[in-house]
Amino acid sequence: MHPHRLTLVPAGDVHLWVPRSSTLRAFATAAPDPRPVTPDQQRRLDVAGLPRPVDDEVNPWIGLRATLHGADLTSLAGTLRRYCARHESLRCMFVRRDDGSYERRIIDAELIGFQPRHLGHHADPGEAFDAVMAELDDRTGPLSWPAATVVSVTDANGDITVFAAFDHVTFDGYSAYLTMGELKHHLEAELNHAPLPAPVGSYVDFAVEQRALQDAISPDSPALEPWRRAADATGDLPGLPRATGVRRGDRIQHRMRYPTFAGPRLSRAFHRWCDRHDVPPALAFTAVLLRAMVAEEDDERLTVLMSTHNRNRPEWHQAIGWFSGIVPMTVDLGRDLPLIELVRRTAEAWQFGRTAETIPLPLANHLLGTTMRPAAVVSFLDSRHCPGRDGWEEMDSTVFLGEVEPSDEMHLWINSMPYGTELLHRSPDTPPCTEWLDRVMNRMRDQMVAVTREVNDPMEALT
Repeated sequence: MHPHRLTLVPAGDVHLWVPRSSTLRAFATAAPDPRPVTPDQQRRLDVAGLPRPVDDEVNPWIGLRATLHGADLTSLAGTLRRYCARHESLRCMFVRRDDGSYERRIIDAELIGFQPRHLGHHADPGEAFDAVMAELDDRTGPLSWPAATVVSVTDANGDITVFAAFDHVTFDGYSAYLTMGELKHHLEAELNHAPLPAPVGSYVDFAVEQRALQDAISPDSPALEPWRRAADATGDLPGLPRATGVRRGDRIQHRMRYPTFAGPRLSRAFHRWCDRHDVPPALAFTAVLLRAMVAEEDDERLTVLMSTHNRNRPEWHQAIGWFSGIVPMTVDLGRDLPLIELVRRTAEAWQFGRTAETIPLPLANHLLGTTMRPAAVVSFLDSRHCPGRDGWEEMDSTVFLGEVEPSDEMHLWINSMPYGTELLHRSPDTPPCTEWLDRVMNRMRDQMVAVTREVNDPMEALT
């Protein structure tokens, strides 16, 4: 069974959305754009260019689901065109040169066009699910345009649900949340015959900035120090906590889960606690998670990779692209420390770790001669204020991920939502690891209850 069967697909007519031939001709004749790809993009493109076994189901795309009420096939084509018009990075195609490097080709918004290709009618939701996921898994990649796959299902009521998978080369997790709201906005504009939207700040310009910064890094750069300190004696990063049952070198299939560990009342109370103590919620929630992760360990020192969102200019706040990165963060977590002191230590570790935010892990390994690999990767998202958030419930929208290689890694996303706080996680699918994560969420909730003192009933904390 596909690991994301929870992503419900209705029965109905399934369509694959493909570029018009005129759009592909425009890319074929477009002049190269002088702006370079980032080192991260270069590596992603190189990996995608390797031969792939026919039975290989691994494809780590970032996907979303959204039902667009009032759409038909004609207006959905216009919606997708408007979406690409707003983001230059989505109008970008990568072409391999003879020397193995890649050039960008970008076309104007007016040249973008999509058309539906009917894949069949599926009266059984399970069959529709399999058909949709097969398209997302088989087609999504960075070496064709678009670097995404869009499939729609029209149900018996005429409602259209969109399933889209984007390659990481031009997309990150926050881009998925932005996209859900944008699709609804662009559909409304299309139905009202509004002009094409003005472009927002371009990820391609961010890529130029990142390439320049990374080209200037040397082995003596102070920005390498967080990576240097994070590496253990073997040149790797420390593995997951021992209580997970996962050891370095294990190759375990992953599973994605979306549990809400704190309900809206407790979550609001904790945000008020953060306000009273002048503490950013991202740091407070992260501190609570890290303490919960080491509760069963002998060593109270924990190293994780922390996500950086990197949209550090106003024009990039709503831009689609691969902005996110990771930096190492090591915190000494005393079990008996007040939470406010733990937050202070987390803030201190974060400030030091983020000095490495211009250095991706592969570059750090190259410069330091290490073989560091991710173990625990932590991210915080406050989706309550994401543009377009008010339409998510109506669209029954969600974000989901493609299949990854079996490994010893774990990715955790703390996500503040109007209905509470989630701990999304993609983790090794073993009973000990799953049970450990359940205990981690219980401990996180207990810490929040202890400091807010507003919700005392454990069951009430979930409602």
